[in-house]
Amino acid sequence: MKNNETIWQINITPFVDVVLVVLIIVMVTAPMLTRGINVNLPKAGSSKGKVNRKDIIISIDKNGVFYFNNVKSSIKDIKIRLAKSVNQRILIKSDKAVPYGTVVKFIDMAKSIGIQKIGLLTTPKRPGVN
Repeated sequence: MKNNETIWQINITPFVDVVLVVLIIVMVTAPMLTRGINVNLPKAGSSKGKVNRKDIIISIDKNGVFYFNNVKSSIKDIKIRLAKSVNQRILIKSDKAVPYGTVVKFIDMAKSIGIQKIGLLTTPKRPGVN
């Protein structure tokens, strides 16, 4: 090799630094993306189910406002959207302050349009706490 020849090599150290920073940002922000509607769920000892990306989540906040996958919606809009998704699993995320009758009316409406897979989301109960 002669002294006046330029050596062309790619320095990957800055690339690795940038990739690691992006990875850390994704790891820190990913859990925040699943928060959704702020609902105070009731506690249950048998709360072990997993929520899949395909599941439709219907949230009902303490004021009785309905949300279809975190988007504020009317019951009429939800009914129309659910009619197109009768084979998907519906999970109800209702605040514990919502009257029982409101949840039952929603379940009845969902069953009337052919929804068969309906679940209720709860918060896991800590052992030894009532």
